[in-house]
Amino acid sequence: MWHQMFRRKLFLFGLMAITLLVFAACAAGVPQSEYSALQAQMAELEQKSQAFQQQLSATLQEATSLQEQLAQKEQEAADLQAKLGEFADVTILLAAKGPLPPPEPPATPTPLPAGATPPPRPTTPAEYDEAVDFAFYVETLVTTRQSEFGYAATLSCVPSGVFKRGQRIVWRFEVFDITAGKRLIDRDEPTVTVVLPHGEELTARFSQRAGGRVPGAPWMWNAFWDIPLDYPLGGLDYRIVVTTKDERTGTFQQPALVSETTDSRVRIVE
Repeated sequence: MWHQMFRRKLFLFGLMAITLLVFAACAAGVPQSEYSALQAQMAELEQKSQAFQQQLSATLQEATSLQEQLAQKEQEAADLQAKLGEFADVTILLAAKGPLPPPEPPATPTPLPAGATPPPRPTTPAEYDEAVDFAFYVETLVTTRQSEFGYAATLSCVPSGVFKRGQRIVWRFEVFDITAGKRLIDRDEPTVTVVLPHGEELTARFSQRAGGRVPGAPWMWNAFWDIPLDYPLGGLDYRIVVTTKDERTGTFQQPALVSETTDSRVRIVE
């Protein structure tokens, strides 16, 4: 661009010089042939000057267009930076770091001493033989939705029994009314709550998974809870309580194995 401007100035300077020569020639009585030649050179230089003017105008327009494109790209970069800033306080949990270690081999039971009698097999408690009004299918899930504490998992809608403080637990479950012989849904107007160990109750809602974005997705009850950053570690002994309009009540409690060395309940680990 600068060399074009220089050339343009050079042609303008030449044009002025020839103009002066023409005037000088007229004043000095230069022959007509030489005067006509100078006029022809002057016309040629005017044409070249106009051509350079057009080139300069086109170059300026191109520069303006490039500046506008640059400004647009800078705005897009600023918008992207702002979006990245929204996730600055999000902590990613449960990220995979390579293959899982192989499972430990099962422990070999210690043989009984010679002559010892093995203990009798446990007897099924009588409560397992009682009729029930409701049956439950329950999952607890991790989610990529950010909790109120700024934590999120790297996976979404994946069943898990292990969570961290600050993370969101999602309950997704079905309730079957055995007495009525059907699923319990929102049109039945039941009261469905998830009751946490410290007494907090979460009202469950009945909705289609993925918010209806996936055709044919199942409808289920769901609730969620953001684990406080100072919540006690260990098993989370929650309950799901259902009450129908005719005052029938059913309760789901985790069928967990809890001992000094084992806890199969949903757990908060750190």
